[in-house]
Amino acid sequence: MRRFSILLISIFIFINVFAEDSLTIQQAIHFAINNNFGVVISKNSIEIGKLNNSWANAGAYPTISATASKGLGINNIQQKLNSGADIKRNGAVNQNLNAGVNINWNVLNGFKLFATKKRLEELEKNGEYSFKSNLNQTIYTVVLSYYNIVKLNEQLKATAEQIQLYQDRLKIADMKYQVGSSAKYELLQAKVDLNEQESNMLSIRNSINQAKATLYNIMGKPADTSYKVADTIMINPIPDIVSVQNKINQQNPDILFANSNLEILRQSRKEISAGRLPAVIVNGNYNFLRSSSGAGLTLYNQTYGPSGSIGLSVPIFTGGAIKRGLQINDIQLKNQELTIDQIKLTANNNAVAAFLNYKNALDVVALEKNNLILNSENVFIAQQRFKELNITSVELRTVQLSYIDSENRLFNALYQAKIAETELALLTGDIENL
Repeated sequence: MRRFSILLISIFIFINVFAEDSLTIQQAIHFAINNNFGVVISKNSIEIGKLNNSWANAGAYPTISATASKGLGINNIQQKLNSGADIKRNGAVNQNLNAGVNINWNVLNGFKLFATKKRLEELEKNGEYSFKSNLNQTIYTVVLSYYNIVKLNEQLKATAEQIQLYQDRLKIADMKYQVGSSAKYELLQAKVDLNEQESNMLSIRNSINQAKATLYNIMGKPADTSYKVADTIMINPIPDIVSVQNKINQQNPDILFANSNLEILRQSRKEISAGRLPAVIVNGNYNFLRSSSGAGLTLYNQTYGPSGSIGLSVPIFTGGAIKRGLQINDIQLKNQELTIDQIKLTANNNAVAAFLNYKNALDVVALEKNNLILNSENVFIAQQRFKELNITSVELRTVQLSYIDSENRLFNALYQAKIAETELALLTGDIENL
């Protein structure tokens, strides 16, 4: 019955594997870039920076406005003129029509215009760096989630193989017990160990389902999506640590983002300083005015034509606002410089740690591959000796556990190497090239 249940599980795995569409790591990254909600929202935010980055938004262009009004009134008029005439009328209708076009242009504002435009350009770059950082972090999560599934699948296969070994051990232990050559303890221990492996297999399958749900969510796919991932963890070579650190200082999105924030503060300082310089404002108008009255001294009046003015504004006293603004900006600049130093230090230290983890993981992989060959041969010999009654069930169990531990260490080492490789790619900004 136990063999039958394991056979059903194996058939179920086989059917699901071949029913699923294959999903490469590049495809998973592609789906995440195009479908992940956080990435799409961050990408849309770039458009805001592009729209804001204009000479019009910086204040380079004049503002033009048109106005028009129509007035109507009924008045009682009583006037006495110096000529001796008296004017008296009730219910006189008065009408007024006023229309015009006004142009206001700040032609000189202490060169604040150019600092504002430069700040808007940096804000646009700032949005792009923020998007790049978000995108890279998403890809990093995709890679780790994808290869976690690969690792779990390898553990599932290994567990299925172990179950077969434990079943063989249980069969031999049962035969030995039946003929009276071993104690019941060995039979019971064999059953317990087999149950433990079957329980472990169910746990791994559940972990795979959970890991797939996480990956599909990052990819923007529904939970009922079904994909088959790769069957091995491929480890790519990495550059030397010096090259990695050079790339970090030149390409790391977080460092570029922080540098951009520093430049924004510098341009803000220029904008604040511009408040100390004179401003020249040009105004131009074209007005049309017409009024009529049913009684009074002036029965009809109409004027129209252009007019203009130029004004000079010189700041004399601002209550220390500019000085305080510059003092605050000085502190912000110092803090941002410290932030950049901190980001660089953290990134480079993380790179060193990832580099060491990568090298260590590769050493463990090489060692465990060799151990796996030795343990595999050891398991075969132990099984034969167990059949020939040369070792006990406990000794065979110890050999089998050693083989399982070796497999798990190998899978974990491969995964750790992949994590370190991916982290280095994230730090250098090359993660899209994985």
